[in-house]
Amino acid sequence: MKTMLLLLLVVPLLSSCGFKDMDKRFIVKAIGIDKSNDKDLPLHVSLKLAIPSLQIKPGQTNTFQIVSDDAKTITEAVQHLKSKVDKELDFSQSKIIIFGKDLAEERLNRETIDWFLRRREIQGTTFMALGDPSAEQVLKVRPKSERLPGDSLFLSFDQEGTESAFIVTEYLFDFHRRLSEKGLDPYLPVIRPLNETYLIDQVAVFDKEKVKEVLNPDETRVFNELSKKISKFEIETRTDTAQFALSVTNFGYTYTLNEANDSTPELTMNIKIRGQAAESSQSLDYSKWKQYEHEAEKEAAKRYENVLKKFQSIGVDPIGLGLRYRATHHHREKEWEQWTAVYPQLVFHVNVKINLLGSGGIK
Repeated sequence: MKTMLLLLLVVPLLSSCGFKDMDKRFIVKAIGIDKSNDKDLPLHVSLKLAIPSLQIKPGQTNTFQIVSDDAKTITEAVQHLKSKVDKELDFSQSKIIIFGKDLAEERLNRETIDWFLRRREIQGTTFMALGDPSAEQVLKVRPKSERLPGDSLFLSFDQEGTESAFIVTEYLFDFHRRLSEKGLDPYLPVIRPLNETYLIDQVAVFDKEKVKEVLNPDETRVFNELSKKISKFEIETRTDTAQFALSVTNFGYTYTLNEANDSTPELTMNIKIRGQAAESSQSLDYSKWKQYEHEAEKEAAKRYENVLKKFQSIGVDPIGLGLRYRATHHHREKEWEQWTAVYPQLVFHVNVKINLLGSGGIK
């Protein structure tokens, strides 16, 4: 009799299992957060939902659905969005979070991304980006090359598809760390809709709350080289004596900080580059090899020095010079006060050493 009573109590618990079959779920592939036009409901949340297809044909545009809602918080928006669909929202396959430019220019802090950090289905390696002019417009793009919704963005950022020096990758875990870490400021790659595809060739740098500057494509390449130490990119040299493009195969740098003179602290960066000529409007004379290297070194040094000075002028440090300073100066909170006093006065010296390996396939 006791056994029967125990079974009667257990059976209802088993029948209330929260598992739902895949045909009763909507897979959320991408999430967009914009600033709404309603002051009482400031957030405009958009979800890109994948619609399963029985057969995927080459060149056939994938099918998806965009659902949006205005709310005070992301939690409230997601709960209300559930009333607009007939299936449970599944965030386990969400691979990219896009914030609209208007929202990022006004406020983008730890409170804004708190929901993503607490949601256990969303991984820390989820890609982060900035949508220009809005996240929703980026989500609505239908690239013809996509086999799955959002697939073209994933391939761009994880470098499994295209490999470009213009594309900067950022993850949720790293962006969250940068929002609070002293000496390391946040950044986000900028995605712009372009007809039936995307253009990703810029990066937005932040202070701890909002966008401070959107770098142009050339500055974005330099930032990618310094922050990620990528080894595949091109450098153009155009002077009166040398006009050629250098295809880089090896790149690395070190830097030292000299605080001997309190009024003019100096940061010296030594960069080493190896590569071969990828394109030239003139015949490259082997007897002038050292001259070509010297001209390329001067042009490259200007590129890196200009970007370092730009970060200094707008008061951001996405490369992490301040973090390195804190790690090598052990005075607790005093080292941060020292760095905030040193950084605006830094004098940058960039030395580039280029080893030109050859002229490519032309003999």
